[in-house]
Amino acid sequence: MSITIDIDTGGTFTDGFITQDGGAFSVKVDTTPHDLTEGFLNCLETASERLGLSLTETLKQTSVIRYSTTYGTNTIIQRTGPSLGVLVSEGHEADLYGEAAEGSAYDWLLSRSLVLGVPVVIGDTGEIEGEIDQDQVRKKIIELLEEGARGLVVGIKGSHKNHAAESQIRDIVRNEFPRHFLGSLPTLVSSEVSQSRDDGLRLRTALISAYIHHGLARHLYKAEEEIRRRGYTKPLLVVHANGSVARVAKSIAAYTYNSGPAAGLVGSNELGADIGVQSGLTLDIGGTSTDIGAVGEVWKGVEGSVTVDGVSIDVPAIVAESLGGGGGSIARIEDGEVKVGPQSAGAYPGPMCYGLGGDAPTVTDANLVLGYLDPETFLGGGRNLEVEKARQGISEHIAGPLGVSVEEAAWEIRQTVDQVIADGLTTYAQERDIDTDVIFAYGGGGPAHVSTVADLIEIPTAYCFPMSPVFSAYGSSRMDVSHLYETSVSEETSSVPVDEMVGRMKEEAQRDMLGEGFDASSVTYEIQAGFTLEADPQTKAHVALEGEVSDGVMTEAKEILLTNGSGAGSSVVWDSVRLKATAPSPHPELASPEFSGDYQPKEAGPSRSVWTGSAFEDIPVHEAAGLSVGDLVEGPAIIESEFTTIFVTQKRNARIDGAKNIVLQSKDS
Repeated sequence: MSITIDIDTGGTFTDGFITQDGGAFSVKVDTTPHDLTEGFLNCLETASERLGLSLTETLKQTSVIRYSTTYGTNTIIQRTGPSLGVLVSEGHEADLYGEAAEGSAYDWLLSRSLVLGVPVVIGDTGEIEGEIDQDQVRKKIIELLEEGARGLVVGIKGSHKNHAAESQIRDIVRNEFPRHFLGSLPTLVSSEVSQSRDDGLRLRTALISAYIHHGLARHLYKAEEEIRRRGYTKPLLVVHANGSVARVAKSIAAYTYNSGPAAGLVGSNELGADIGVQSGLTLDIGGTSTDIGAVGEVWKGVEGSVTVDGVSIDVPAIVAESLGGGGGSIARIEDGEVKVGPQSAGAYPGPMCYGLGGDAPTVTDANLVLGYLDPETFLGGGRNLEVEKARQGISEHIAGPLGVSVEEAAWEIRQTVDQVIADGLTTYAQERDIDTDVIFAYGGGGPAHVSTVADLIEIPTAYCFPMSPVFSAYGSSRMDVSHLYETSVSEETSSVPVDEMVGRMKEEAQRDMLGEGFDASSVTYEIQAGFTLEADPQTKAHVALEGEVSDGVMTEAKEILLTNGSGAGSSVVWDSVRLKATAPSPHPELASPEFSGDYQPKEAGPSRSVWTGSAFEDIPVHEAAGLSVGDLVEGPAIIESEFTTIFVTQKRNARIDGAKNIVLQSKDS
């Protein structure tokens, strides 16, 4: 018996996608903000109960555990990272702040008093200019510590061309504050986390990584230790936002930021290929946020830098766009209108209907009052919802101020969310030239809203999947172990043959993969040339490379950057060679979506009163577990599964394909 386990910690729930000998099931438990490891273990315990095994027995039979965590996101939201001191090239202190010259966007991350300079830079051809004086560096470090620094980031101008100066400064720190002292000073150098030729971008990336590094490492090593104590013998694999996984020891903190939404896009891409959808939209509504993205070739095209709470950083990432609202998003009145989010009730106290002390109405409260949710079957019956508390909250905060009924106020909340999503999807698709014939819906709340949203913007086909409620966990199940290596190209090194650069990176990759437990013969490689716009190094593209950087490769880079980038007319610069090393990890096999017969109408089951805008209507309710391949559910209808509710509007029918995907098809298409 072989088991695979994928776990995704969200802001409200911790999701698990588990496979065993070709079968698959999902679990969902509360996220535990006080200690994310607790929710991680609760998810494993719940999965073991479903398997009929003890946790130890489950772990001994498990071939892989992949884990996506929101620790980095939580640290940034809650501002719980350490105070960081920074050493930069003297005279270039302001480079750190980049687009925010006054530093306002960085107030939460860094104080000006914690940025000091040392008289050294890396020249155009990679040579060290200036002198690193050990006593002077020591004095600077002590000054930063006296100002309150509890971690250090080193960013020398031009260090992407030669990291020797940064390494020398780090060695001084380690000699002065060795790791066996309680007063050791965690130190991160910019060239280890980014090869960007934009000094500010590279340094900001190191800053964000350092801000979340220590706490994240403590959390991940604790999680790994807990499962090892219970019998798991393999490395815990951490999900990265670039669509791959790596063991804890080989993970860079910044690479884990937003890894959950990225995993959802990986899953969408895989399912899109399986279904035959080459271009489309994705809608992920969780308890805390709503993320949108694209089905199809999500890795290709321009790579814009990721923005973390106003701070742009350079990480390889598959980027979803957040619209800021989820099931737990709080509704309020602002200038006489209903607004929803981005504030969220989170996992605790959660929506008012949870009865855990929440004192503000949320989208979940509105859906409950309107009849879209069954108070007795929420989370598979794991939590009973209190309708009266939801009504009281909406009455006090929304209906009363607007002078309308509770139902009308709840309807206004739901319509507001749907319109925000519809507008966001429309803009997203137009800016990226994405086909709007298909949309994939997932997260616990996506299926409840996708029909309405699709009707608003006339998307004929919407997909909900058996794993939709835990889709980010499913997405990570499609990931392999992968490491990225990048060599900067400067004027001095541009004449070095590409195969020589790649050879050095391959040697490093083979050592790392051996540490992951993979033989060199199982590793595959992808080589790319990295290009940026001269006027905007934050906008970049990576183009597949075979042999040298030919005119054809340069032409392709120009087409990508100048067509899709923000610097039309700017020259394109070749500035790096990247090697991606990949080794396979176990992937579950899923059923084929093919169905060749005629879809047959499913007899309507019991009904539930649902508010549809002006009054309650009795709408048939179907259990997803009771639907079979080839069934057709006529809208309006509700389809309830263990962890989500699918609403089918009057304008749509739902058909069940060969993989038991629920396809919401417009009756006019």
